[in-house]
Amino acid sequence: MNHNNIKRLATLALVTFLLQGCFWENFSKTEKVNPQVLFSPTSAEALIDVVAQATEQGKRIRMTGSGHSHSDVAVTDDILLTPYKLNNPLNLDRTRLKNPDDPLLTRVQSGIRIRELNRYLDKQGLALQNMGGYDGQTIVGAAMTGTHGSGLDYGPIASQILSLQMVGEGGHLLQIEPADGITDPAIFPGTLEENPAIPVTLIQDDTVFNSIVVSIGSMGIVYSVTLQTDRKFWLREVRTLAKWNEIKAPGGFLDRLLKGEPLRDGEQQPDYYELQYNQYPVNGDHSILITERYKSYEPLKTTGERGQAGTTLLSGLITVVEQPLSWLLNNFPALAPVLIEQSLKSQSDPGYNAVSYKIFNIGVVNNTNAIAVESAFDLEQTIPAMERAFAIAGKLKSEQGVVHSAPASVRFVKASDALIAMQYGRPSMILETIIVQGVRGDRELLKTYEQTMLEEFHARPHWGLDLKILQGDDWARTIYPRWDDWLDVYRQFNSQGVFDGRVTDRLGISMGNQND
Repeated sequence: MNHNNIKRLATLALVTFLLQGCFWENFSKTEKVNPQVLFSPTSAEALIDVVAQATEQGKRIRMTGSGHSHSDVAVTDDILLTPYKLNNPLNLDRTRLKNPDDPLLTRVQSGIRIRELNRYLDKQGLALQNMGGYDGQTIVGAAMTGTHGSGLDYGPIASQILSLQMVGEGGHLLQIEPADGITDPAIFPGTLEENPAIPVTLIQDDTVFNSIVVSIGSMGIVYSVTLQTDRKFWLREVRTLAKWNEIKAPGGFLDRLLKGEPLRDGEQQPDYYELQYNQYPVNGDHSILITERYKSYEPLKTTGERGQAGTTLLSGLITVVEQPLSWLLNNFPALAPVLIEQSLKSQSDPGYNAVSYKIFNIGVVNNTNAIAVESAFDLEQTIPAMERAFAIAGKLKSEQGVVHSAPASVRFVKASDALIAMQYGRPSMILETIIVQGVRGDRELLKTYEQTMLEEFHARPHWGLDLKILQGDDWARTIYPRWDDWLDVYRQFNSQGVFDGRVTDRLGISMGNQND
């Protein structure tokens, strides 16, 4: 028996007999599962072997990210993989590329968390082009659900992926790229960089790539990605308090943004920008916190504390005292507008400088025991969607005593080519509603926003934050113009139902169910 067969048998034995009856739950404890097997592959070989076994045994297999999706998008009851040991930078064989001299390409394993990726890139003099407000997700987990930052020049995180290597049904390793992908097919050797004994099939096809790069983990298990990065840069962040009627009025921030006009007269324009708002009017109008971030490739002197004095301490305290906060709001809901107003005021800042990834990350408040929903709107729907959100908040407060515990946020994202990215085909406004768990009516509040915005605006839920509003695929077909094209690719790459999971069951598209 050769060495490879011995290794394969060892992996099969491990997957078959170890960790039976194990337990996994996500960060927010909204999803729990007792899979038959919980396994952390350490290499491409181990990943190939476990997918091959799952296919042979007719088992479902999925890989989680770091567990920061509140939804059921990542889980299965059969074989659940965790990515913690697939977390390394990888060699990029530039001899395979059409442009081997591109200095901004980086190849990494799928399980590397964004914070470790940022540190690695920083040492290379590189940076992610954009990222969300949290850095604990894995790069592929974030990409697969359409996660994003803010600024209409930048698409979701998946838009930074140029090539991905994925283990498909039967344990076959595939390299997926757009039709004009970075790899030169004429000289592609058809093997894995780390192990020439492992064959790799190159597929360069726009529809296939744009279906798989955001595919909620349902077409294969990603081993690695090659990213288009940027040179290392710094950001100057400016946070300004304004009023709703001011920013939507002619010449206001939002009016300029929607008209495609410069956001600032005769000044450097912000590269990244977003809004936070108080759901409740104070003194007759809603307060808006405008965050603008200005890019510099020249080092900026890092300033002291972000926001008003004590903001960092306050954020830390919120994560510690969140239960008293929920008690306070449950017993005195009238305090919600005041607390949210103070949160916005505490964040205002005429200037905070740091290296890019430290600005993008919103800090210790990420550790709060909170849950959220996000909905993506056509950019042109921004004003009516926000005003509808104001009305929902007011109605829930007045009629049910259900209140918010934190400001809502609004981000702006470039259109994406990924067929089921929430930003597909249109520049998007993304509205996030977040609430501390334990505040009375927390789930009902979030579901009200998600359901209302879906029905009235055809807003697209974030796959990682969908509280199971999408049942069956009728709504998916309504909100995604190329849903059936995505389904065709899904059926091609998941023909045996190996990559089915709770989310595909909920959508009614699981291939295993159709084969029963």
